[in-house]
Amino acid sequence: MVKIAAISVLVVLFGISGAASATIVTIELPELVGQLEPYPNHPTAAFDFGTSFLSIDEVRIRMSGTFTAGLARSSITGETFELTPEIGPYMQWGIGTFLHPLDSPFDTEQIFELELGATWDFLLDGKGEVSTYLNWFAEPPYITVITQGSVEISQAYLTVECVVPEPASLLLLGTGFISLLAYRRKR
Repeated sequence: MVKIAAISVLVVLFGISGAASATIVTIELPELVGQLEPYPNHPTAAFDFGTSFLSIDEVRIRMSGTFTAGLARSSITGETFELTPEIGPYMQWGIGTFLHPLDSPFDTEQIFELELGATWDFLLDGKGEVSTYLNWFAEPPYITVITQGSVEISQAYLTVECVVPEPASLLLLGTGFISLLAYRRKR
């Protein structure tokens, strides 16, 4: 009987020590794929990782696609120059700085930065939304657009570095507790 109690305690301890594991989870965002329109139009993708997280260390977005630069004229000097795209991902409390793809095709990944005082708690259930904004970047300011460029997103992925509950360890933990309860009842 003491042997069963000792084994039960070991099972519980092993279950507690391995009840969670660090992992990287990636999900595709098909709603962001396609032609991007300039701000204020922006596609939004609802996502569900299908699991909950115990904690989140980092959230990244990866986008690939092509763009065609637009053409603009300075309202001050009359000089003509290219407009290049700025692609800005956004998530509740998490902001991605604007991506400046330099070459077309592009494949770029960006880490979301939390707004001041925010945490990733809103994402612990594994569900949320991410939006993508498109602006056209021009130097100098005060321009007149001659031809509008275009941006086509071919792939978009959201990646979360997190700690998730490990089902086998939770099963082990539960088995240990049930064994301890059975041992106490028999005593």
